[in-house]
Amino acid sequence: MPLLLSRLSENGVTWPSRGLVLYIIGLLLFAHSIQRVRRWYRLSHVPGPLIAGWTNMWLTKGYISGRFFMELPALVEKYGPVIRIAPNQVVCVDVDTLYRISGVRSLYRKSEWYTIARISRDGDHIFTIIDPEERKERKKFIMPAYAGRDIDHFEEGTDRALTDWMELIDTKYLSSAKLARFMNFEEKVHFYALDAIGEIAYSESFGCVKEDRDTKGVMAVNDVTVPLLMAISNYVAFWKMMRMWPFYYLLPHDGDNSGFGAIVGHASTIVRKRLQPKAVPKHDMLQSFIEQGLRDEEALKQEVGIQFFAGSDTVSSLLYTTFLLLLTHPSVYARLQSEIDTALASDPSTTNPPRIITDAQARSIPYLQAIIREGLRLFPPLCAPPIYKEVPAGGDDVCGYALPAGTLVATALQQWHGARDKSFWGEDADAFRPERWLGAAAADEKEGPRARRVWEMTRRMELAFGCGQYVCVGKAIAMVEAGKVLGEVSFGFTSPLH
Repeated sequence: MPLLLSRLSENGVTWPSRGLVLYIIGLLLFAHSIQRVRRWYRLSHVPGPLIAGWTNMWLTKGYISGRFFMELPALVEKYGPVIRIAPNQVVCVDVDTLYRISGVRSLYRKSEWYTIARISRDGDHIFTIIDPEERKERKKFIMPAYAGRDIDHFEEGTDRALTDWMELIDTKYLSSAKLARFMNFEEKVHFYALDAIGEIAYSESFGCVKEDRDTKGVMAVNDVTVPLLMAISNYVAFWKMMRMWPFYYLLPHDGDNSGFGAIVGHASTIVRKRLQPKAVPKHDMLQSFIEQGLRDEEALKQEVGIQFFAGSDTVSSLLYTTFLLLLTHPSVYARLQSEIDTALASDPSTTNPPRIITDAQARSIPYLQAIIREGLRLFPPLCAPPIYKEVPAGGDDVCGYALPAGTLVATALQQWHGARDKSFWGEDADAFRPERWLGAAAADEKEGPRARRVWEMTRRMELAFGCGQYVCVGKAIAMVEAGKVLGEVSFGFTSPLH
């Protein structure tokens, strides 16, 4: 090194002095400090933990604990309806504001946070598409299927998976007076959800129920990656880097034996087969996408792939938590069984020959629907992700706080707080009481056309699916599955195989 410096000096190259180096370092540190202060100052008027205004680490720590969304009610009580949770992020719990932000005419747009939900390096699915016009175009292709208009055998796919699931319980896990058989219900209901979405999406199940195992390793990978994903979800730049060479090779890929890569590869195979010139059309969502004009292989792969990650996780969570509530409230479960028996036992279409309860029958039983709504209220499946929307140019006034353009507003974190807001739900807000929905309906009927109690309750509960232009496209499917599974199991295993 001394020899190199000597030669540089001989050729007229002057090496910087130590003082100059320190000056440059100091200048850089000063510029960085100014940038950090400016970032803090732009939202300094929004209340929140002091450290949250300076660094993302406070929020990251909350997500690593896995309980941040459960701690939000205490933060709301301390700071109010708008809270700064990171240097450029706030959370809002005001229901009217959330509906305004997501309204059809709103100028708010999806933030780059959505891109972390891509299932592969290239392409987007309906959830990750940020551009409003592109998203509107994609919805034209896929919404008829999600609404059930193009699928005349929509319920048959659900029925096949549900029949297999109940047979598994009957033949392998049904206890007797002499033998107790234990079953991991959370695992088994996820098996059902995976197989059901396979049947609905492209007429093939994963075989999880029949083989009684996680055939593609999806659940095992989810258990490891989803908490990690949430913990570092505030660092979008990190995810952008991971999709670049050479880090891209660390991500899941088609052809993996398990997990995300296996699902994406499976979806790719199904899509390629269906796009063949002589492929036999089927009555499923994939066929509807194609017939509506979506024939790009990558786009189809993305739309089919996201159904497994988003659809199976959320449906299984809804079913598992609602069953947990039912089984820990025997009086509610007994009333549900009684009302289902009364509604369906004498219905020839259900009992002769025996078959799965239909969606129409499930919707006709008020107490069953009240249970589903109460389950969704207490345990919304997606209450942890922030799901940021970006404040538009010109800024916006949110509950009296001026938010500058580019601020990220978390529009999903409020769900846990909203479900337990005693100022709206009453002192028993933490209690599982389906009767609150029937009581509200009776009060509305008595009061007349201007009554709005059930409407207000539903409005809050349905934030579990998002709202306005960002409402979950799979909402209808989730509600169909919830009614059929809860109704069928409570009715006493009346599938064709029992």
